[in-house]
Amino acid sequence: MTGPLVVDLAGPEGADARRLAGLLAGARLACFPTDTVYGLGGAVTPAVREALVAAKGREAGKPLQVVYASLGLLEASLELGPRLLEAVRRLLPGPFTLVVPCPTDVAVPPAGEVPLHALGSVGETGVATLGVRVPAWPAAARALGELPFPLLASSANPSGGEAPRSVDEVDGGLLAACDLVLDAGPVGGEASAVVDLSSYEEDGAWRILRPGTVDERGIADLLAGGEESHA
Repeated sequence: MTGPLVVDLAGPEGADARRLAGLLAGARLACFPTDTVYGLGGAVTPAVREALVAAKGREAGKPLQVVYASLGLLEASLELGPRLLEAVRRLLPGPFTLVVPCPTDVAVPPAGEVPLHALGSVGETGVATLGVRVPAWPAAARALGELPFPLLASSANPSGGEAPRSVDEVDGGLLAACDLVLDAGPVGGEASAVVDLSSYEEDGAWRILRPGTVDERGIADLLAGGEESHA
C-alpha cells in the first residue's frame, strides 16, 4: 500500500495553483496548511465530509468549517448583508473562524445552530449557521489563495486532540487516511478564534466562542475599523 502524495509547497510544485486545485479536487482526503494550524479535508463534497468525520472519529453532527481561498471567493459564494459583509472584510483574511447565517441552499456541510437565547433574543428555534475562514496564507502556501473553490475542513488532529503546527506533528493514522499532503513547513500553531456573527447584520452583536491569538479587545478594535494586527 502506497502512502499519500506529498507536495512541498515551498518547491516548484507548490507554486502551480492549477495543479494544486486539480489534486485537491480529486482527493478523498487531504492534509493542508492554513495560517494557524494544519487542516484536514478537501473539496466541499459529501464524500470528503464522510472521510473527514471517519478519520477524526468526530461526531457526525458536529459542524465543520469552510475555508475560502480568498475574500473575493467568499463574497462571491455567500450572500451577506452590508453590515455583516463589512465585519467580515475587517476580520478576514486572518486567524478567525466566523460563524455566519447559513444559506438555505448549502447542504454540505450540514448547518450548525446558535440558540436565539444565546444572542439575547427570545425563542425556541435557533439560527442555522456556517463557520467560514479566509486564512492569511503562509508564504509557502500562497498558491492556495488562488484556488477557485472552497475547502471543507477541520484541524488535522483526532477529535479532542491538539491541533498540529506542522506535518510532522500530524497523527500518523490521520496521515495514512489521506491521499494528499500539502506541506508548507511550520505554521502559526494556535487554532483560529471562533467569532459568532450570526446576528450581526440585525443587531451588531458578536461574541467569542473560542479564543485565539486576538483577544476580545483586539476583535472589537478590528470591527470598529481599527488598525490592530491580526497576528
